[in-house]
Amino acid sequence: MINRQLLRSLLVLGLSACGGPTAPAPEPRIVPPVIQAPPPPVSSAPAALTAAPLRPEAGHNLAILAAACWFGGIWSDAEGDTEATRGQATEARCHDVVRRVYGADDDTHYKQLRSVEPNVVTDIASKVETLAKEDSDDAPRSQTLAQLVQAVAGAEREAMFARRAGSRIKRDLDHEPEKLSADDAAAVDPLKDTRMLEALLKFQGGDLTHDAHTLGMLAVLDHVEVARLLPRHLKLYAVGGVNQLLFGLAMPDVAGETAKPGKPRTTYWLDYATLAAKAAGHPVPDAAKLPKKREPLAWAGMLEGYSDKLRADIDGLAKDTRLRNVASVVVQRLDAEYNAETNALTGPPSQPVKKAKP
Repeated sequence: MINRQLLRSLLVLGLSACGGPTAPAPEPRIVPPVIQAPPPPVSSAPAALTAAPLRPEAGHNLAILAAACWFGGIWSDAEGDTEATRGQATEARCHDVVRRVYGADDDTHYKQLRSVEPNVVTDIASKVETLAKEDSDDAPRSQTLAQLVQAVAGAEREAMFARRAGSRIKRDLDHEPEKLSADDAAAVDPLKDTRMLEALLKFQGGDLTHDAHTLGMLAVLDHVEVARLLPRHLKLYAVGGVNQLLFGLAMPDVAGETAKPGKPRTTYWLDYATLAAKAAGHPVPDAAKLPKKREPLAWAGMLEGYSDKLRADIDGLAKDTRLRNVASVVVQRLDAEYNAETNALTGPPSQPVKKAKP
């Protein structure tokens, strides 16, 4: 007789073996596929040759940098370079222009730039226009900026020829005075020539007109620096054309006047400088009677007239720019020279007397 408990166990095992009902298996979890981003493209150019981000107003900045290179010492002095460092500072600015225009520095283009040779000027103007077209501020005036480069270069090439003529005279004065008469005659034409300067001073370029006139006034001071080194009878050749442009003072017939018997050429320069100071709006005070006092006052009055012209353009220049800063410093220095001469004659201006407190 089979035990009932044993029989029950056998029945349960049989049902399991025959596939009886079991608990349902859990549904498999669906995992979304992982989408990987494609790797960045590999540049074929080395890192050193990848383009740097374009600086704002890169075209305008290059135009002004080229002008700074050509102006040399005047620009360096205004930017605070010392007499010992201004030569190196000018060279650095000129080398920077070469790199920006040609992509690398080289001695040939550097020398051509310093000599204001037309082919380099054309390359600079073309680069300025290209950069300007890529900038929202410069784009509307890209062609005008290129024309401004050509105008500044023309005025500075003219000033360079005047400097060379003046240097030959200075050399003869120091070493070969017997050659002075011949070099006097050869120097007259380049000293008097101001046609390119006139074009720059009259340049009309919308919002660049003040830039052009300011650069023109700096070119005027290049002619003044030449005049400082010349003998008195030649000084007016260096500033005569300038004063005719700025103050309407006619260029005198120096050859005819200096040939008059009994009239020293140095006296004729003093007469002209006195007229120039008056035309500039800063006449020599009547209290100055002696020539040695009248001449520096006449010179300073003429310079102060240049300062007035330059000062009138400063408000039209963009703020916080190299050109505006340089122009402001130049005005301050011209004013200081004028004040020093007038104070030497009349004494410093009196200070108002403060009332004593009761």
